[in-house]
Order: sequence, then C-alpha cells, then structure tokens
Amino acid sequence: MTDDEKPDKTVNIGGNVINSNIVVGDNNVINVEALKTVASLFTIQAPVQDFTGRAKELEKLKASFANGAIITGVSGGGGIGKTELARKLAQEIADNYPDARMEINLQGTLDTALTSDEAMRRLLEPFHPNEKLPDDPDQLKGLYQQTFAHQKALLLLDNAANAAQVRSLIPPAPSAAIITSRQHFSLSEFGFKDPLRLEELSPDEALKLLRSASEKIKEASDAKSDELAKLASLCGYLPLALRVAAALLNDSPWTLDVLIARLKDERTRLERLKREDDRDLDVEATLNLSYNLLDESLKKYFCMASVFSAPFQNISARAIWNMGEEDDVEGVLNRLVNRSLLNYLPAQEGQGSLYALHDLTRLFGIKCLLKNNEEARQAISNHAEHFLQLASAANTEYKKGSEHVLIGLDNFRFIWPDLLAAYERCLPEQKTFPRPESADRWLSDFPSMCIYVLDLHLPPRRRIPILQNALEASRRLADKPAEAGHLGNLGLAYAALGDMRKAIEFYEQALAFEHEIGDRLGEGEDFGNLGNAYAALGDMHKAIGFYEQALAIDREIGGRRGEGYALANLGQAYKKLGDKEKARKYWEGALLIFHTIESPNEKSVQNLLNELDSKSEDESKGMTVQDFVHGAISAAKNHAPEAAQYFDATTKMVRDPNAPLEIQELGKVLQRILTGIKNPDLSHLPEELANLIKAELEK
Repeated sequence: MTDDEKPDKTVNIGGNVINSNIVVGDNNVINVEALKTVASLFTIQAPVQDFTGRAKELEKLKASFANGAIITGVSGGGGIGKTELARKLAQEIADNYPDARMEINLQGTLDTALTSDEAMRRLLEPFHPNEKLPDDPDQLKGLYQQTFAHQKALLLLDNAANAAQVRSLIPPAPSAAIITSRQHFSLSEFGFKDPLRLEELSPDEALKLLRSASEKIKEASDAKSDELAKLASLCGYLPLALRVAAALLNDSPWTLDVLIARLKDERTRLERLKREDDRDLDVEATLNLSYNLLDESLKKYFCMASVFSAPFQNISARAIWNMGEEDDVEGVLNRLVNRSLLNYLPAQEGQGSLYALHDLTRLFGIKCLLKNNEEARQAISNHAEHFLQLASAANTEYKKGSEHVLIGLDNFRFIWPDLLAAYERCLPEQKTFPRPESADRWLSDFPSMCIYVLDLHLPPRRRIPILQNALEASRRLADKPAEAGHLGNLGLAYAALGDMRKAIEFYEQALAFEHEIGDRLGEGEDFGNLGNAYAALGDMHKAIGFYEQALAIDREIGGRRGEGYALANLGQAYKKLGDKEKARKYWEGALLIFHTIESPNEKSVQNLLNELDSKSEDESKGMTVQDFVHGAISAAKNHAPEAAQYFDATTKMVRDPNAPLEIQELGKVLQRILTGIKNPDLSHLPEELANLIKAELEK
C-alpha cells in the first residue's frame, strides 16, 4: 500500500458534541463531556515551587480538619501568602477529598466581587453539565447543599470579601472548605471561630525564600549573608515583596548591592518593588486593592495612622486622629485590624494592647497621606505634639527617683522611634513632609522637655545634633532664654566627650546670654560648669575662681541647692591642691546645706569628709571600679535581684556633681546596660574603662 492509499487518521469534529461518544482508531471512545467535567472538578492549583516555611500554620490548619471541622481559613494583608498557604494545605490533605478539589476566586478585593449565587453556579456547573440550574435562589442553594452532601469535595474559596459572601458557600459534610480573605471574620454557626491571621515570614524563612527564588542569591557566598538579611528587611519579610526582589535580580544584570541601594530610600521603595507589566508582582498595586475597599472616613484614619513609626497605643491613635473621649477610637482601630491594614499586638506584661503597621503598608499609607497636604500637616503636627508630651511625662517620672527612674526610662525608650520620626519631620531641610507651623518651637522644646532621659538614652555624639538643631530653632524664634539653655547643654555634651575646650566655648556663650537677659540662676549654673571644665583640665585656680562666682550668685538669689554644689566643688578643688583644711571647711558647709534640704548628695559629701583622713580612698570605698563594673554587668546579664541596687548606685554616680566626669559617664553606660541595652556606645569613655566594659560584656 502506497502512502496515498493509506487511510486518513485525521478526525474532524463539527457541530455540538457535548455528551457524544467519539469513536477513533480501533474502537477507542473519547467522552468529551466526561473529560471536561473531570478537569473542572480538580482546579486547585499546586503551590508555588519555592513555597517556604509556614510549618506551624500548616499544622494548625490540618489539625482543625483532623478534629472534624468542615471549614478553616486564613486572613491577612495583601501579599502575605494566604492563597499559596491554602493551596499547600489542599495539596497535603488531597487524599481525603477524592471526588473534587475546586478553587474559585471570589474577587473580594474588586468592585466586581462575585455574588454568592454566581459563585454557587460556577461550583455546581461541573457536577451538572448541560443542565439548566435553578433560577430561584432557595432552589439553587438546596441543589448546592444536596450536591456537596453526596461528594467528598474540597473547596478553596479564595479572596473572599466578607462573611456574607461565603456563608451560603460553606458545603455540608463530608465536603469541606478553605477560605482566604483580607478581612478577618468568623462564622461561628459553622464552628469557624478563630481564622488564622497570617503574618510575615520569620527572618530565616525570608532568607530561605530569597535563596530558592533566585539563582543569584542561591549562589551568593556566606560573606553576603548580611546583605541578604538587609534585603529581606527592606522587603518587610513579606512573601510578595521577597518574590518581587528575586524577580528583579533574575530579570536584570543587577547585583545584590545594587538592588539594596535602590530599595533603601523609603520614598521610592514601593514604586521600585514591582516588575513592569506584571500586576501579580506589584506590591503597591496589591496594597491598593485593600485600600480601595475602605470608605472615605476609614481611608483618612488609615492614612493618618501611617505617621506612626513603631507599635502604638490607642491613646496615641486618639491624639493623632484628634478624637474626643466620646469618639469610638477602638472601633476604628478594630475595623482597620479586620481589614488586615493594621496589626493587633495583644497585651503583654508591663504594657497594654498595641497596634502596628507593616513597614510596607506604612509606606503606602504615607504616600496616600501626602496627596492631601493639609491632612498630612495636621497628622504630623498632632503626632509630634503628642509624643513630645509623652517624652516630658517620662522625664518627670524619671526625676521622681527610686523605682520611677526605670519606669521613666522604659517609657521613653518605648516612644523613642516615634519621637525621632517627629524630630526628623520638623527639620527645615527635610522635603518629604509638609512642615508644621510650630516646627521650630517643637525643635527648641524637644531636648529641654526631656533632657534627663534623653541624656541617658543617647550618648553625647548623638545628642549634639539634636541640641544644635534646637539652638538654631531658638535663634529663628529669637528666644534668648531657650538659646542660652541649649548652649549650656551643648557644653555639657562636649564635656561628656572630654572636649573641654569646646565645652568652655559653649558655657561662655551661654553665660553671655544669661547675663544679657538677667537670668541669675542660669549664670550661677554656667559659672559652675566653667569651674568643672577647668578642673577637668587641671587648672584648679581658675576653677576655684568660677566656683566662687557661682557661690556668690547662689547666695544672692537664695539657691540653696546651687550653693551646696558650689561648696562641694570648692572642697574638691582645694583637696586636689592639697589643702585639706579648706576642703574640709567647704565640704562641711555643703554637708549642712544638703542635710537641711534633704538632698541625696548629703551622703556623697559625708563620704568625702570621711576619706580626708583615710590612708586609701580605694580601701574606704571597699570596692574597686573593676569590681563594681563586673558586679553590675553580671547582675544585668543574669537578671539578678541585686541589679536594682546597682542601678541605684549608678544613679548616684550620674547625679553626683562632685564625681569626675568619666565616673558620671561610666554610671550612664552601666545604667543603659542595666536597663537592657546590650551594645551601649562607649566612645565617650576613657579607653581603659571602655575596654573594661567590653571585656565584661564578652564574658
């Protein structure tokens, strides 16, 4: 048989072949409708190949089905990985649902969200091919219930808008459903009381996802681990953002450091976290879907909340939103939490419930906020004033002494990220945010209203720029008293660094202002500070001259505390000159004053008097500096009860005007360690003390 004589095996099909049996070849029959139906019954996609982590979440979801549940669900913000987790769950429990495994996108983030009836019809069609489904909603629902009651089917109801949309779609046993939604809701009538709130990946899981999604990253050497960690952090550990970053590396010649540099700037990060012409890999577009579901009032509240830089309390939200006591701030917060635009952090020991925005959600909110200049200015102003008041309250708490010292420092440390953000937004050189009208007043008031806790929280090198900006703001305001105060505080900061010449320059400028405006109290403090600076330089005679001027002013104005300090300082100066009798005379005078006004400095001066006739000051103290540092750091590491005693001792070191500057600074460093800071700045300590602390911390 020639090729021309061979039968043609091509099958041409025309017309309607639904439910037709087509015979081909050697009596092989293909049922077209059967193939179509089977394909429509198994539509749950496999999870992405680089699916990473979520082991605990998977176990929790599987356990709910194992315990007899017919419904489970996952809620969370856009890009958090809800759908992929649901697909992974479906894959792992597939054997329990042999009849059908169907996925449907309910389009809950769109204006075209499916109605319950539309979704029902789509899910029923594969079971009833070429049949007209009931028009009556009740009959349709009855058919839906009857159909799935006779199947062991698993439904993935993806991207649900709300509880109302999916309530009619919950199948009866032995079928089951997995729901994903950006809105957090329960369906207690079905036993669905605690949907899983999905959060971002852990840092380790984020790194694993980056390595599996990009060959460039997978092949990166261990030396690049810090850069990988930085990239994961810039992506907020959000699965979508991590995949976008991996895709950008895969699609371009960029190296890891180039991509990190492109993402560092918060102002442009969102617009760069996307792949062109691919909405599935566009973080901003994904977040915008959630935002567009809000009503106008909730959009405004969300945008204003984006000014927060760290977890915040409901009282802070009330202040930012300018709400009164009668307004339902908790209701607004809860609505944002349920829409997965705000995270709720349950109350922990020592603090109440908190709220927080994911980093990328915050950047999106700021971008929306800045579209309305006046609303942005108001939010920034409310935020700055609120946190300055909280800082002042922390400072006041600290000044009460004893156990209040730690409370004040803890409160200040908690609000510091937002306080720093407020400070940066008030700076005249920043161009991102509309600057509040009261920005200069805020900059000037900031360090003054929380100087004690600020002094302990920040080392001198980081305080100096803040004080310098406060000084410049006071000059723009022509506020000479504030200007004098900032000059004096700058002098103290440079003195703490050991730069006495620079400190003296600022003290002298402050003194000139105090004299011009007639502030005798300020003049006395400036003379005392000048005396301390010259004493630190070893010029005791010049120091004594300034101490005597400070003493004269304090006696003139009746400043008993200042008089006590001046007498104590004079005693210290004469002791260093070897004149023990004059030292005794001045210290006895200081002791009487401190006793009269019940000052804690009384004990310090008494110790100085006791040491005058002792053979060895170290022996009288009973503990060397090395022993004290060792004991304090050991107590901090082990959370030992005596840590509180060491903290009290360091507080006295910090507040003792007679103590050498290096001892005062040592006290501040130890206080930071005792309050939980593991890597304090040691740059302003003498090398010997800095090395001593480093050695103890490394043990």
